[in-house]
Amino acid sequence: MSDITEYLLNHSDSTVVKVRFNDTDAMGIVHFMNYMMYFDDGFVSFMNSLGTSRKVEELIHQKIALGVKHVEVSYEGSARFGDYILVETTLEELGSKSMKFRHKLYRESDKTLLADVKAVRFVMDLNTKSLMNVKEFFSNFVEI
Repeated sequence: MSDITEYLLNHSDSTVVKVRFNDTDAMGIVHFMNYMMYFDDGFVSFMNSLGTSRKVEELIHQKIALGVKHVEVSYEGSARFGDYILVETTLEELGSKSMKFRHKLYRESDKTLLADVKAVRFVMDLNTKSLMNVKEFFSNFVEI
């Protein structure tokens, strides 16, 4: 296992997201689709916590996309307006063409598991419309 792979697979991050009024349905419960935004917040936080001066926001200007290929969600509980959600993110697998993230979303106040998300992502150069080698991308993105 390369140093970068080992570093990434051992790295974890957590961030907190506040449930906004417009995240909820008529019953005051977070609409299931909004969990996608929360795990995406977790992904961005994970990427920006990798000990590098580079940030995900820069990649957009460089026309590098970090796309989603597959998402699997297990909903375990409900969040409501005003709740704080703790998003814990880890990288479970790192291949040459894709990477598999795991996001666990908890209600911060009582640590109730709300959703368990597995997401497969890829890296694409939008200039050439071609997939990039994920390991090479991280070797250039992360400074270890």
